[in-house]
Amino acid sequence: MDRLERLVNLVAALIDTDHPLTREQIHQRIEGYSDDPDAFRRNFERDKELLRQMGLPLGTEALDPNHPEEVGYRIRREEYELPDPGLDEHELAALRLASAAVQVDGTWGREATTRALRKLGGAATAGTAGSTTGADAKGTGWAALPGGDTVAAAFGAIAECRRVHFTYRGEARVVDPWRLSFRRGQWYLAGLDHHRGEERLFRLDRLEGSLVVDGPPHAFTRPAGGDTTPRPAWRLGDDDEVMAVLLVDADQARWAVDALGEEAVTERRPDGSILFHVGITNPGAFRSFVLGFLDHAEILGPSDLRDDMVAWLAFLASPATDRTRA
Repeated sequence: MDRLERLVNLVAALIDTDHPLTREQIHQRIEGYSDDPDAFRRNFERDKELLRQMGLPLGTEALDPNHPEEVGYRIRREEYELPDPGLDEHELAALRLASAAVQVDGTWGREATTRALRKLGGAATAGTAGSTTGADAKGTGWAALPGGDTVAAAFGAIAECRRVHFTYRGEARVVDPWRLSFRRGQWYLAGLDHHRGEERLFRLDRLEGSLVVDGPPHAFTRPAGGDTTPRPAWRLGDDDEVMAVLLVDADQARWAVDALGEEAVTERRPDGSILFHVGITNPGAFRSFVLGFLDHAEILGPSDLRDDMVAWLAFLASPATDRTRA
């Protein structure tokens, strides 16, 4: 039995149960686990982590209030299944149309869309339910999110914690892949870049050649939260990191701390303003973020970043005819 089949059986058992299952009960009910207790424990811990990374609400519950160390596991249906949104037949038809119009390229993307629609009570879309005419016959719909072999390979490597190799900006990279994200029409892979010894973000369409999955499963352990914490827009870039120096006045200081994090604060001034140091890899997104403060924030450095902000603001303030000529 392969791991995927074991995970499917595990999810089914955890959803169908009306009470938490102990490790021993899971070991007895789910085929595919080793008879060796230590091997079972390791595999079960990895399976739990993967299910939670996939967004399944796998909960841990105490079996006896007097012995809190004795726990059981289950997935509550009310947390797993989508609540009934109260859509009528016309609204469901519109939802089916939308899911047919926008698809993720590749079989795995179409199947995910179909499963989500079925949970809402809708039938499979035409493109995934056997239609043989028009654009839906190819399953591409009218608009498609890019997918393909590279995305599928990265997705599989993340799920199995397997190391990947590829060439990026002329350099051979070895990466522990942590997560995929889709932003502004592009797929990004985040992970530990062994070449640089730190977390980096890579645009998949800029890979030179193919992405190669290499080595055994479970070759690395993701850092806590490293696979689920969304990155701010100014970190969603593949440029070399620049440390921006940002001054925010007292009126907006609290909001800035919430957005940038307490760890970015380097100085709290007597007038209530705060100085931040922010690592950015997407200058354009950081520019837009700073603009949200209007005249309550100022980029102090580095000079190239400040000059770029001034030039951008001057362009926005110029007459429309001048912008057209530019």
